[in-house]
Formats: sequence, structure tokens, C-alpha cells
Amino acid sequence: MNYSGLHRATTAVVIVFFIASIPDALAQKFYQISLDDFAIETNEINFTVSEIIDARKDKNSLGVIQTGLNNKRNFAVFEKPGLAEIENLLKTSGLYKEYNGLSLRITALKISENALTWKETAKAELNIDFFIRHDDLYYYVSSVFASVEPKGLDVTGMQAENIVDVIGTAFTIFSKQKNEVNPDRTFTLEELTDPTVSLRDPLSMPIMKDQNLKEGYYATFEEFVNNAPSIDIDCKIKFSSPVKTVCGELVTEVPTLFGFAHEDKLYILYHHQFFELEKKHNTFFFDANPRLSKNSPDDVTDSDFTASAIAGMFDSSRSSSFIYMLDIKTGLVRGITGF
Repeated sequence: MNYSGLHRATTAVVIVFFIASIPDALAQKFYQISLDDFAIETNEINFTVSEIIDARKDKNSLGVIQTGLNNKRNFAVFEKPGLAEIENLLKTSGLYKEYNGLSLRITALKISENALTWKETAKAELNIDFFIRHDDLYYYVSSVFASVEPKGLDVTGMQAENIVDVIGTAFTIFSKQKNEVNPDRTFTLEELTDPTVSLRDPLSMPIMKDQNLKEGYYATFEEFVNNAPSIDIDCKIKFSSPVKTVCGELVTEVPTLFGFAHEDKLYILYHHQFFELEKKHNTFFFDANPRLSKNSPDDVTDSDFTASAIAGMFDSSRSSSFIYMLDIKTGLVRGITGF
């Protein structure tokens, strides 16, 4: 399938969709999210924050949620403007200091839902660039993508907690990894507020350059882009919430599981299901109907599955009208057809 051409063609459709939805949007109230009643668990976080830079392309909406008995689609927004909700959350959690903390650049924050009659899944995705500020210059440290995917009977009410959890997850990933300041990558505040400035270079990523894929499960997006899975491919996956790996007698929660590589193919975890990725012109796409099948492993939470069993669920002749793109610069999944 010509995914690149389809992507360009659907851009106009998306514009028409949003223009057509303006009257409905004006007639209804957006779903507002407040983080006032939450705090981040800080046991595994070893830094504080002094500044948050909003570099999101869409600074108005957090994503689309589904409310009511009919699962009516609505835009979700923060109660407070910009990223004030997150700044207040960090202060409440004891993670915000006026001086000597890190500077965070949030380039993407998105929530989504998949609502069915027998279950619902939610997803919160976040990409953060970390900097040390000195003399009005920002010295790049690293970037972290994180996501959380709970499921339940009514996941809309969980979205505030999901945002808190995904921030805590990103902070924990940063705290546990080896971080070094790069003195050769400095930026001004004006540069960092520009959403088009990306700190990740897709052409330098091992996942884009390497001829051979290392088999295994990717615990994080960073492992994916570096072609460096940390979980053995012989482990099994248990589709609980959160997802667990079963490696012999060792069962481990892996709330940040991103995907896996098996027999020179890539798979991504999206709303509690794995989908095969296809690379076209330095971009990854996957073909998936978000209306999850009742026959999916997600519904068999008391069983676990090998990578071969999961990969065997795919039918190469199957085609879907739902095409998704993995944004390799941020880690976010973006729908380019269907709504």
C-alpha cells in the first residue's frame, strides 16, 4: 500500500473534518482535566525541575476522548491554560524548585481511547527533552518518550491519573538511565519553543540504519530506536493491566513495554494489542482496526503468549482502512486515516 501518498491525501481530509466539526465543538463544552488532586510518586526520581517549555504543535487539545453511553467523541483539554496543570503537579509533588533544577521541553502530550461494548482501553503518550540551563543557553541532556495503557469499563475518568502516571514514568526512565550533558548541543529559548525543532535525528537511529534487527522485546521507545531490546524474545507476554513478561518462573510488570522484534519483523504495542510495523521512506506505518477483535489475546488475561504466537496472528493479505504512523521523532502514534 502507498502509505506516503495516502498520508498526503488524507491531510486535506483531516482539515475538512476539523472545519466541519467546528459548529459541534462550539455547541458543546470540552472535557476538562484537572491534576489538582494528584501527586507523582517520587521514590525513583532523582532530580527537580525549574522550568517547563511548551513546544507542542497543538497547545489547545490533549486528544479525543469518548463520553456517555453512546461514546460520543469530544476534545479533552486542561482546566488551566498551557502546561500550568503540570507545573502545579510538580510543585505538589515536591519536584519543582525555582533554581538549579532541570529545564523540560514537552514536545508532545496526547491521550486517546478505544471504547467497545465489553471493554475500554486508554493511552497517554508523552515526549520530553531534558536540558540544563546556564547563562541563557540550554544544554541538551536527553529525550524520553513514555506511555501508559490502562483498560477498564470506563477509562475516561482515568485520564487525569493516566497523565500523572505517564509523567512519573518518563521521570523514572530518565532517572534510571545514564545521562550526560552534550556541550556541543546548545539552544536558545526561542529555538526550543519552536515545535519544528527536533532533538532526535531519525537518519542516525540504529533502528533506521542497521541491516539486522536484534530479537527481543523493547521495554522503552529508546530501546526501539537504538535497536537494543532488553527483554529476551523467549519470554512470554501476559496481557494484564499493566502488561507482564513471563521469563521462566520470573513474572515482571512492564508498564512501558513498547514492542518487539522477531524473525526480522517489528511489532508495536498499541491499545493492548501488537501490530506489525512497515517502514516506508524512513517512516513506520501500521495497518490496524482500532475496534479490537473479541478474539484478540487482550481478552485472555489468564494466558500468556510467545512472540511467535503473537506474530502468527497477523494475516498478510488483510488490509484495513485504518492506517497509523509512528512518529519516530517523538514516539507518538498518529492516525492518518479514519477517526
